Amino acid sequence: MSDSSPSSQSEDEAAAASQTPEEIQADIEKTRADLADTVDQLGQRLEERKQQAKTGATYAGAAIGGLVAVLIIVRIVKKVRS
Repeated sequence: MSDSSPSSQSEDEAAAASQTPEEIQADIEKTRADLADTVDQLGQRLEERKQQAKTGATYAGAAIGGLVAVLIIVRIVKKVRS
């Protein structure tokens, strides 16, 4: 990230003033490409996190289902023994 201090802004403005329009356009295109890459990376990370959350929820559901099954079996065994 660039520093937004007044001296940094004046340095950026001085650098921009010494660039040709083609160089400025190239900088803009590079910045757009970099931004697009960053957005794509964030999207991929979000999808990974969503998938991890789904997987975690699936495991939690399976664990709860298994616990319920064990409790039912324990009650049945207790009834049969008494």
